[in-house]
Amino acid sequence: MKNPKAKGTRFEREVKKAFEEAGFSVVRSAASLGKADLYVEGLGSVQCKARKRLSLYSLFDGADILVVKADRKEPLIVMPLSRFVKLLKEKLL
Repeated sequence: MKNPKAKGTRFEREVKKAFEEAGFSVVRSAASLGKADLYVEGLGSVQCKARKRLSLYSLFDGADILVVKADRKEPLIVMPLSRFVKLLKEKLL
């Protein structure tokens, strides 16, 4: 069995690098900034999750952006990280 903590740390670094390469200032929180894994200046907190199985991928069905909502919860937008960073870079930088 592979170390899930190491997998999560690798994924956090990957996400951090994507934002930094687009020109954003990013801090890994290590719980010092709340429950989120990263803090992206001008954007806010970012939670990173890498799981073996995520059923969200099957819901995209050719779309660029997915909006999901659980009962009695606020809707969430889901999109590929590369698309999100590109949109941010075009609009903010």
